[in-house]
Amino acid sequence: MTPVVCTLHHNIGEESPFERGLNLSCQLETFDAQVKWLAQNFDLIDLDCLLSGRLPKRPLLLTFDDAFKSVLEVGRQILAPRGIPSVYFINPGLLGPAAVSLDSMLTWANNRIGTAALCDAIGMPARADLASLIWTDMVKLGPGARREIKARLVSALGEPDLANRAGLLDPADLAEMPGLGMEVGNHTMTHVHCRALTPAEMQDEVVAARAELERLSGSRVRSFSVPYGNEADLTPALLETLRASGHEAIFLVHARSNHRRPAPDVWYRTSLQNQNPAELRKKLTVLPVLRTVRHALGI
Repeated sequence: MTPVVCTLHHNIGEESPFERGLNLSCQLETFDAQVKWLAQNFDLIDLDCLLSGRLPKRPLLLTFDDAFKSVLEVGRQILAPRGIPSVYFINPGLLGPAAVSLDSMLTWANNRIGTAALCDAIGMPARADLASLIWTDMVKLGPGARREIKARLVSALGEPDLANRAGLLDPADLAEMPGLGMEVGNHTMTHVHCRALTPAEMQDEVVAARAELERLSGSRVRSFSVPYGNEADLTPALLETLRASGHEAIFLVHARSNHRRPAPDVWYRTSLQNQNPAELRKKLTVLPVLRTVRHALGI
């Protein structure tokens, strides 16, 4: 039997200055073509099927991260009419018209003034590009320090015009999702590197986030997607908190094969952007095996 494949999308549609440079978006037409190809070449499953272990021959779970309104729109227009299930991992602290994540603020500032000036504005060492900043300095910061970085950006550049950002979900949107076949999952309260969380912060970012998502969606939240998808953020403390708080499925990225998973309740995903459907077979079935072998060999 083919090991389950888990895909990951973020924003579906045009990039604004708050996303441009993060490499997270997929054009609507491309997403539609990808979904058609996936439905023809895999057996699309829901979380119930994944957790049961009773899998079809070619199982694939479609997932989304963050809080983009565009994902709800494709749920309405593309997925639900075709009966395609999915899991949408959401940050309840990033809902509503005034919300903005630190990554979006950093991206907006980087697109305005460049990486060197951005690092200077927030008091961080000079980095070569935005990705280097996010994957070096930001991994050390808990929620309080991240709020301080956002405040420094506003002090240096003024309040951003959020009307130019890709739309985010409203709290009331979550109640619609179960009826569209979109199961709501937990993605932390505010999208943080979990390795930096204190025990108290972990309660706020993980346990309280789950409770808030359940309140808003009216459905049980039983899965968690690690922000940034890195196994370094799935610390023993986080794993213990997730299991104790009722999370039954945990997702990383790394684009490795799920033939060799780190734990029975942990799965790898492969992130998709604007790939042509003709590229998907290699990206979803061949390259994950090679990455798994390289990881096992320490290469």
